[in-house]
Amino acid sequence: MTLKIALAQINTTVGDFDLNRQKIIQAAQHARDQLKADLIVFPELTVTGYPPEDLLFRQDFIDLTKEAIEKLSQEINGIDLVVGFPHQQDNRLYNSAAVIRDGKIKHLYHKQKQPNYGVFDEQRYFTAGHEPCLFECQNTRLALT
Repeated sequence: MTLKIALAQINTTVGDFDLNRQKIIQAAQHARDQLKADLIVFPELTVTGYPPEDLLFRQDFIDLTKEAIEKLSQEINGIDLVVGFPHQQDNRLYNSAAVIRDGKIKHLYHKQKQPNYGVFDEQRYFTAGHEPCLFECQNTRLALT
């Protein structure tokens, strides 16, 4: 069996959760219906737009992010998604990716290697993850590391 993966490069807007979610859905539907892809992979922090910078310190922004990723997970079926978003867990914030399948968030990955130079100031906002994420798509094992 062949696994077909689509890579999405979409133009998101920082803080426009509804617009970003619609762009993710459109790209996923296109990949599923026209490209016949099994999996579509989006860039980091796609849900919030990049870079959200100090908005990440606002709890209301994190709450809206959680709401947006939960809505998104319920709005697309028939293709697996890997979507970047900030995920809060145990009072820590992670630069994360969700693996979404059939209306549910199946797996979470927390980015391990965070750049911290020039315009990249990820250690200011995020806690580094420590575990890879293994998942299956169409009986093929994949890893986020």
